[in-house]
Amino acid sequence: MTLRGRLICALMAAALLPMAVAVGVMTLRAAKTAQQEAEARLEAARKQTLVLLDRHKNETVSRIERAAEDLARDPSALEPLRGTAIPAARETARSLAYRHGLDHLEILGSDGTVLSTSQRDAGVGQLGALARISEEDVQLRLLPPTAPEGKSRVAFFALRAVPLADERLSIAGGRAVDRQLVSAIAEITGGPASLVGASGSVVEGTGDASPSGGRLTGEVRLGSADDGDWKIVVSVPAADVRRTRRDLLVAFAGIAPFALASALAVGVALAHGVSRPIRALAARADSISAEQSAPFSLPIEQDEVRSLALSFDRMLDALSQSEKQRLAAERVAAWQEVARRVAHEVKNSLSPIKLAVENLRRTREKAPAEFDRAFDEEAATILEEVESLRRLVDEFSQFARLPRPRPVPCDLEEIVLQALALFSPRIEEGGVRVELTHEGSLESLLVDREQLGRALKNVLTNALDALEPVADRRLAIALRRVGAVAGMEGEAVEIEVRDSGVGFEPEALRRVFEPYFTTRADRGGSGLGMAIVYRIVSEHGGMIRASGSPGRGATVTIRLPMKGPPAA
Repeated sequence: MTLRGRLICALMAAALLPMAVAVGVMTLRAAKTAQQEAEARLEAARKQTLVLLDRHKNETVSRIERAAEDLARDPSALEPLRGTAIPAARETARSLAYRHGLDHLEILGSDGTVLSTSQRDAGVGQLGALARISEEDVQLRLLPPTAPEGKSRVAFFALRAVPLADERLSIAGGRAVDRQLVSAIAEITGGPASLVGASGSVVEGTGDASPSGGRLTGEVRLGSADDGDWKIVVSVPAADVRRTRRDLLVAFAGIAPFALASALAVGVALAHGVSRPIRALAARADSISAEQSAPFSLPIEQDEVRSLALSFDRMLDALSQSEKQRLAAERVAAWQEVARRVAHEVKNSLSPIKLAVENLRRTREKAPAEFDRAFDEEAATILEEVESLRRLVDEFSQFARLPRPRPVPCDLEEIVLQALALFSPRIEEGGVRVELTHEGSLESLLVDREQLGRALKNVLTNALDALEPVADRRLAIALRRVGAVAGMEGEAVEIEVRDSGVGFEPEALRRVFEPYFTTRADRGGSGLGMAIVYRIVSEHGGMIRASGSPGRGATVTIRLPMKGPPAA
């Protein structure tokens, strides 16, 4: 399959698999989800029932207050209450109850005796049971039965004072929790509702609110009446797991085609954008390999990535051959450059030697008396040039045949002090202030003591040379143990040599570690000193870095692994 086809299939799978997994998980959890939803609906029904019951209570209190105000404004209704005409007094209570929609009403005297009642006359003149209701309270009580076969009914009762100036009367009344209220609860909650008495029997109901028939039921307690607790039972449909699962599958089936179409469109566009540069890159790799060597004859692959890999293999093979040829040419060129430089340096020394010998010959022929003086002068010149040639050969030999490091446990501070001791006359003569600091344990460093000493000598030589033209001559050497460094295994040590000399020119900073590059050609510099330092540090598995700017000094930083050079 081509890369384009794989990308399209991958995007389509990425679009469908998360949806399928989500639907699968939700389907497995459908029973729990449906049960939670049913319980949430039941709790909502209970809260709605409580709201309706509170509204019913508040409306009962409001109607009793209006009845008390009507009685206070009607003197003709007060007269029978002050006499002994029970039927007339009873009519007063019945009229107020009918007018304000109360199922029971009693007018009470200042001592709590019943002056008038809307239901029966037996309690007139006696202490009324409703007189014990607080004016701030609403109580649940049984209504007096209207007939011998009448069923028990429960109502919310409240008591309010009649606003009279010359006497104290009060009205106690109640509204039944009847079928109308139960029907209103059932309508709002969306399921059957029942008023259940203390014995558990249904007093009023709008349907089967029992747990049977696949429904969940909940209770709302009204309170305690004279014969026990009363409650409203509401119900909602039970969890329908099969319906929930069916809805999830229908939703997945409806969304899946759109997801597939979107993934297909995006996949085609993305695959085209990805495969086109890969094909171009493969073609470019083939062209490079064709330029470097004869192209391979391989079958054409349909897979762009496979084709690209084969093209890169061909290109790398061709580049490998080219690299071998380049390295061979560079080695020849390098030896040619070495030969040229060595010949140049030797020629620079041979010219004064030849000139000195010719001067000696001419002096012996023309001024024999001056020959001894001339011999001493020219001999000194010859010896100086021979010494220069010897140093050149030594440095070239060191650079060309530097042996592999032989690491042994060393004390880095001791190596640095020995290197400084070699330059102590020059340091004292030049008035150089040397500062040596160290941080951490440096005794367990594994290095080739001789090679590291040689590298430090070359670095110090350059630093002291850079200090000669300046007045403020300072040399600071910091030794520290550092943690893990990129490109090295384990801990490392750092040697920082910082001087206040002339600094590096940009060109010198860029080429400071190149062989045969020197800024001291007038003083016999061969350009191999820092190249030797770089090679010693590299063969120890370390790193070296130079920094600085003109007139602001220079810094050379060497980092070496504590555990020594890497295995060969």
